[in-house]
Amino acid sequence: MSSHKVAVLLRTKNRPLFLRRALECLKRQSFQDFRIHIINDGGDMNTLRDCVAEQSATWGERLSCVDLPRSVGRSKALALALAVSDEPYILIHDDDDTLEPAFLAETVAYLERDKAGFFAGVTTSNYDVYEHVEDGRIITDRKTDQYGLKSGDVVDYSLYLSHAYVVMPITFLFRRSALAVAGDVETRLDYVEDHDLFIRIMLAGEIGIIGDFLCSYHHRLAVGGANDTSWHEVPYDYSITYKNSVIRKAIQGGDHLRQLQATFIQSNHLERHYMMQLQQQMAQLQEGFVSLSNMMMELLPHFKR
Repeated sequence: MSSHKVAVLLRTKNRPLFLRRALECLKRQSFQDFRIHIINDGGDMNTLRDCVAEQSATWGERLSCVDLPRSVGRSKALALALAVSDEPYILIHDDDDTLEPAFLAETVAYLERDKAGFFAGVTTSNYDVYEHVEDGRIITDRKTDQYGLKSGDVVDYSLYLSHAYVVMPITFLFRRSALAVAGDVETRLDYVEDHDLFIRIMLAGEIGIIGDFLCSYHHRLAVGGANDTSWHEVPYDYSITYKNSVIRKAIQGGDHLRQLQATFIQSNHLERHYMMQLQQQMAQLQEGFVSLSNMMMELLPHFKR
């Protein structure tokens, strides 16, 4: 058993620029009782070793690296990271996201105060950072707190099941003990494997909320290279395909969780569909009102005669 409190799971592939930034942010954490587990998912081994060697004096035995000779995909890499670590708290840290210095201190303290284990994990508000890479440098275009604010005390499970609420991995510290209830990573999923896992982690207990902005989720436009975010790696909306697969499993007699999840997805989808229809009808009415007003303005001079 590890002597450290937190496992930081870092999956990466040929993105040393972002990996260096992630490691620098971890170096600035006010809470340092953690171990970093890097999974090199088929990326160039020499490049990764050079990147890690630059900071070997800082981390020592607190950083381990598994080199995979070929890419196995996000879900299998995550499953491997969970298997090679054993710290009691877990943070899934995508290599291009970043933490504020107080993130681990605040989230660990939150779960440590919960002696009864009521909370399976805790999530924080996050900044959204829009950036691009230019001449080997990361350029920040915009940083906003407009979208990532979380309010309340606990995550609403029904909203999460319906995909109306998002918990980004970088915002979420959870207990390893919750995996006994959640089960393993669904390795057949190429994407949204973290969302699927978090749904099952919520079976183990509540997810608390810290309203402070303690991390950043990073966005970049696709340029067709290794620096693209995962949203651009496939030519289709994998969020929709995931929801479709859940509904198919429910129809085919899947477990109770999948059936319930499918019900919430369908309910949310219908609600959004009717809302869009209502917005379209309101837009048509507004357009008709403008046309009627214009007609009245044209007729008004005739009435004055």
